[in-house]
Amino acid sequence: MPPYRPREIAMPDHVLVLYGSYRSDRQGIRLADYLVRAFADRGATAELIDAKAIGLPMLDRMYKEYPAGTAPAALEELAGKIRAADAFVFVTGEYNWGQQPGLKNLTDHFLEEWFWRPAAIASYSAGRLAGAHASVAWHGTLTEMAWW
Repeated sequence: MPPYRPREIAMPDHVLVLYGSYRSDRQGIRLADYLVRAFADRGATAELIDAKAIGLPMLDRMYKEYPAGTAPAALEELAGKIRAADAFVFVTGEYNWGQQPGLKNLTDHFLEEWFWRPAAIASYSAGRLAGAHASVAWHGTLTEMAWW
């Protein structure tokens, strides 16, 4: 039997790194920034989407529920970035064994815009499991949104 040789996997051209902490002393931004740099070092373009900086309101109406051309400017711009991306990385802290509310709120504003592209979860926490509970919670969300 010939030796196992892993096949080369192509790097996506454009990756969105999504981060959702609203805390004043947020720590996960370091991981998000690292991932953006790491993708750039491998030849991909990567963009940080920071939920706090975008400042979307709590979900009242999804992007698709606005008549064409009437969505708030921040929502319209973000929809275009999501549609243009080749892949996504969700950088999530663990909040009481669950998802970051800011990142979940940002995600829930959209649905079809996310479809059929690869996604990864990078989780962190102060505890010894490094955000494992948040990662598990995101797995269910991403499955519902047709990523797996």
